[in-house]
Amino acid sequence: MPKRRSKPLRLELEIPFSALVPDNRRFLRNGFVLTPRYRESKDAIFTLARGQTRGPYPIFPDEPLDVNLRFKLPDKRRRDCSNLLKGLFDSLEDICYADDKQIAKMCWDKDIDRDNPRVEITIVEVE
Repeated sequence: MPKRRSKPLRLELEIPFSALVPDNRRFLRNGFVLTPRYRESKDAIFTLARGQTRGPYPIFPDEPLDVNLRFKLPDKRRRDCSNLLKGLFDSLEDICYADDKQIAKMCWDKDIDRDNPRVEITIVEVE
């Protein structure tokens, strides 16, 4: 039986808002295709997350997870942050977790930060 830690593992990441794009998959008859902008965003987020963590990867191989996101938006334009989640969660696979289906609980909020727009991500094991 694996040894349980006394304190759940906690991971904090910060991704610049400029790296995020809405879910830009284009559906075709036989499935979907990812737009170049969406692929570039996923690669950028993957690289940024990898630079803020240390292996072994994935950090959470199979634990259920609680994910909290704080979107710090660059302006007051109306944005649907839920459209940003698919690409963000897919990008963190193989670094933070093996599969985004491990996310058992998620909470997000949004606010304005004109000087440093970003998303702050906190991932914690569900006890």
